Amino acid sequence: MARILIADDERGICEAFADFLNREGHTALIASNGDEAIARVISDRPSAVFLDVQMPGCDGLEALKEICTREPTLPVIVMTAFGTIETAMKAMRLGAFDYLGKPIELSQIRRLLERALHRPSKDGTMLPPTPQLHRARELVGISPAMQEIFKLIGLLTTNNLTVLITGESGVGKELVAHSIHRHGPASDGPFVAVNCAAIPETLLESELFGYEKGAFTGADGRRVGRCEAAAGGTLFLDEIGELPYHLQSKLLRVLQERSFERIGSVETIPLKARIMAATNHDLDKLCRQGKFREDLYYRLKLVNLHIPPLRKRKEDIEVLAVHLLAQINDELNRQVTGIEPDALSMLQRHTWPGNVRELEHTLKRAVLMAHGALLTIHDLEIEATAERVPTEEDEITSTLQQAARTALRRCLESGADGEKNLFHRLVSITEQTLVDEALKLCNGNQVAAAELLSVHRTTLRNKLNK
Repeated sequence: MARILIADDERGICEAFADFLNREGHTALIASNGDEAIARVISDRPSAVFLDVQMPGCDGLEALKEICTREPTLPVIVMTAFGTIETAMKAMRLGAFDYLGKPIELSQIRRLLERALHRPSKDGTMLPPTPQLHRARELVGISPAMQEIFKLIGLLTTNNLTVLITGESGVGKELVAHSIHRHGPASDGPFVAVNCAAIPETLLESELFGYEKGAFTGADGRRVGRCEAAAGGTLFLDEIGELPYHLQSKLLRVLQERSFERIGSVETIPLKARIMAATNHDLDKLCRQGKFREDLYYRLKLVNLHIPPLRKRKEDIEVLAVHLLAQINDELNRQVTGIEPDALSMLQRHTWPGNVRELEHTLKRAVLMAHGALLTIHDLEIEATAERVPTEEDEITSTLQQAARTALRRCLESGADGEKNLFHRLVSITEQTLVDEALKLCNGNQVAAAELLSVHRTTLRNKLNK
């Protein structure tokens, strides 16, 4: 099928390599040093080269440099039993197709040869001739759902209404907010983003509203908050579902009265910014659970813009991939011009649980690893996923995980991070709550409660005694 050159000064390795290649239907060519490898590349024109680093005379890296200069498209896989980060970095900078440490598994060789011998398709989804038009971080999509979103964004750019943007993580909620801001009446003003989940609860109030000198310990001077900094522009409250309950009432007042005060001040400051918020939580459900203020929810939901997940709009994957490739080429200084049909089909079959963000990261890695002008299936690393609808069990697990995160964060923020038994205390509180609720539901019947919790009744009794 193909002629493969093996350059290694260990005869046994060459012979074992040759046997394997012959069984795979290839023809093995042998060289015992770097000079011989260069000569055989010139005379025999192999389809791929496996090149050892440690060889007498001209070593592997010197040979690699010469081969890549003469045959820049020839895949050369560098091998070594004495790998260091410096050797690996130098090999890849010199143009190696890949870098392997010895001993090498036959499955590795087989996979590498599949990539190295892949012949690029003449067809493919290509970047447009003027990719610079697509390099801004803009929303793209051709699906009916995205067309509706574009129309709604257009309407929202004519006013300063409060907007709630909902959707799963990674769908592009902040991009939507940026788009409304950039094309709206406040486009000349600042876009100030606040991630309500990333700022500790004890600091979030001062981040939002600012403070006066002496308002609390450590307040050495006046601090302008994000509400004030966003004047004339947009205040974007990301992960609004994570906003602590006591701050929800303060934010409601700000939205109702369009004003606020810095901490430690009686001066009322008018709110001169448009408010946009985003969340991947079901706020309606959080309201029913008493975790989110219903009056604030309806204030924020004056206009609700929901972005569907990527798996629900697969017709957008191709245009998104082309759009993202142009950005990634600029970022990584690469020249990938398109995607082969098989690779595009692979992208379209995936369910993308991480949505557009996952697609971007997948393409970024593929561009970094690509050796040709078109992305191939060998450049993509995608875990197989099966599309599934979230179950009630998934929702329960998510709720429990969120409750655990909130409890842990509050313990840490209150200074309990030095507590030796923090883990056991949180587990004990959880167990006690589960047992109490199960007994209530079963009218105090311990046998029924044990069955409900799927534990032995002796285990339940022991926990009750504890």
